[in-house]
Amino acid sequence: MSDSAQGRKRRGLKYAIIAAAMVGFAFINVPLFRVFCTHFGIYVPPDERLAASTGPANTHRDVNVLFSSVLAKGLDVSFTPVHAMQTVHPGQRAENGYTFTNNSDHTVHFRAIHDIYPYQAANHLSLIQCFCYTNQTMAPHTTKTLPVIYQINTGLDPLVSRVSMMYTLEPLAPAAPGTAPAAASQGGQ
Repeated sequence: MSDSAQGRKRRGLKYAIIAAAMVGFAFINVPLFRVFCTHFGIYVPPDERLAASTGPANTHRDVNVLFSSVLAKGLDVSFTPVHAMQTVHPGQRAENGYTFTNNSDHTVHFRAIHDIYPYQAANHLSLIQCFCYTNQTMAPHTTKTLPVIYQINTGLDPLVSRVSMMYTLEPLAPAAPGTAPAAASQGGQ
């Protein structure tokens, strides 16, 4: 085998290893990202077990839950919480909602991303139902209100008396022809 053939073979092997590493990283990236985001309160998966395991509500303690909204560029949608603040007891299931209005002349597609502060509260907050788990689609000049059902675990640090839930709307590309957006197939949820 000539030197150039051996060099091409070695280079091809290197490229194959790099490609395999990239594919491997792509598969492990999502779980690692979720662990990182869950730790810092950026991602909180729905967890019925967490909500169910908190025991009875602690009626001797109040936690103020603040709701806010941020809109990314390129999306002509207004959205606000139904209640900007709610006072709940740890272990008590609570519900709020967000009202969305598409102010544009076009159908819009978006997804809400939520953040929970302080980050210690993220491990003690169960989002039981949230519009942030699905892509949303809205026809022009329509309004809808979507629920957020949540529960704060009784294990929340007693020094934490305020929890903030901030939602950011990010625009999405329209669904490919012949496919239904997730929100349309789930009735907006």
